[in-house]
Amino acid sequence: MLQGPDLVLGVPRVPLVQMENKPILVESRVAQQLGLLDRQIIQATVSLNAGSVRLWLKNFSFEIPNTWNLKPGDMPFVRATQNAQGWNVHLTGKPSVNASDASVANPTGLVTAQKFNAQLALMGLPASLQTQQNLGSKLGMLLQQQVDFNQSAMLMRPDQMALMANNPALVQWLSAFKKISLNMSHVSAQSLKKMVLSQAISAEHLLANAEEVEDSPRSLLHRLLESLESSSSDEKGLEKSQIKQALQEMESAQAQCAQDWTRGALSLKVVIPFLDADPVDLHFKKPPRQSGESDTPLSVDIHSKSRLLGEVWLNTTITQGQQVDLVMWAVKQEVAELAQLKAKELGFELEDSGLKLQSFQIFNVARPQELLLETLPKQGSVVDAKA
Repeated sequence: MLQGPDLVLGVPRVPLVQMENKPILVESRVAQQLGLLDRQIIQATVSLNAGSVRLWLKNFSFEIPNTWNLKPGDMPFVRATQNAQGWNVHLTGKPSVNASDASVANPTGLVTAQKFNAQLALMGLPASLQTQQNLGSKLGMLLQQQVDFNQSAMLMRPDQMALMANNPALVQWLSAFKKISLNMSHVSAQSLKKMVLSQAISAEHLLANAEEVEDSPRSLLHRLLESLESSSSDEKGLEKSQIKQALQEMESAQAQCAQDWTRGALSLKVVIPFLDADPVDLHFKKPPRQSGESDTPLSVDIHSKSRLLGEVWLNTTITQGQQVDLVMWAVKQEVAELAQLKAKELGFELEDSGLKLQSFQIFNVARPQELLLETLPKQGSVVDAKA
């Protein structure tokens, strides 16, 4: 089961002045669920919830001491410490990435300062991290953008990869991209999970915790853009523009997911590249739990713009951890008919996995526009009001 992502984008918008660092007390069972380590430094989120300004760590929120002087939207660093009475969380500064500070965040896999700056460059961020105002403006823009992965999916198509293979300067980049791409013919649960998590956990969060940033679609696109910008040729102008748009799609998906997570909801969008098929984008959704509810259903929207199968949408809703309802929309008639023929076989396969297929609706049309609009940002959207 996909767990909620631990995402953090950006840096604190205001300097943290510690006049009196009164700690937040955390119960041992909560600390265990958060996976806290003694002396670990974590970047938290401050948001307004039911009229109260609270500090969020993953899916837990805490009352903020008045002396911390924080406001909604701040993303401060806090240090967790363990003592005989339990756990305390103190306000602190940005974590050091010096090799001597091995007790901070990740004592076994600390990133050196040199590598930290190199990885920041790969993510398109300045090593000094002093442009907080610019980052804040960019974050506001990312939170309002519609995420459809149009440019990302176009860039990651196998035919586009084949065209890039003709450029000797991109051979090394293509090799790295192929290593993270999946095979549609034999997708394993582990490889799919790894791909999803590589986009769910932002590089900014990993770097803030002095953790290694592995290759992901986003980091590799940054590397590709860097290679093209270092070239003196103007023939790549269109490609650079397309890569920048693709990066903006991925950054928007992470920023919007982080914002939703602070509200107790899961809304994670990722794009999955394949070596032998066109990319597929996924949208994991789980609304916040309301008072009195035992749990809320998890749904996954799958969208493919396959040149072979035509455009296909599949909505999967899982309730009570095992009951599955499917709705499929396919533009091509033969694809819809094939899905109808395979419906019983799918039901048997789900049963083998401990799941029960309750319903499977198949429509030979494009997914209705009103359903697609449900996934758009509720703020800053543009509505066509023409009759």
